Amino acid sequence: MFRHMAILKFKDDADPAAIDAYMAAFPGFANGMPTINKWYIGRNEGAGGESHVKRHGLRGNYDVGLVLEFYTPDDYLKYAESKEHQAFFERYCAPIFAERVVVQFHPGETEFHPD
Repeated sequence: MFRHMAILKFKDDADPAAIDAYMAAFPGFANGMPTINKWYIGRNEGAGGESHVKRHGLRGNYDVGLVLEFYTPDDYLKYAESKEHQAFFERYCAPIFAERVVVQFHPGETEFHPD
């Protein structure tokens, strides 16, 4: 298993309709990409609120988190370099994203399964 995780921050002046369009279009896009095994996306629900962020010395919250699971790093590269991904990014992401933080990793032995 190979995972791609992204944390996204919207532009301050991002059109709410464009944000909604991105969130609505993502499931169809991800389901149509043959190298994606599983995916998860969600908007920040603000658990803990701003006081939680300040109390723990955090820099602030981002707006959306997503995780894409692939079988191999090559599957991720096929996805990342695909025309479909580039088109989706240009249409839905570029107009609204201010920042992205991404990481790719093998979960391997680092997974925790409480039993």
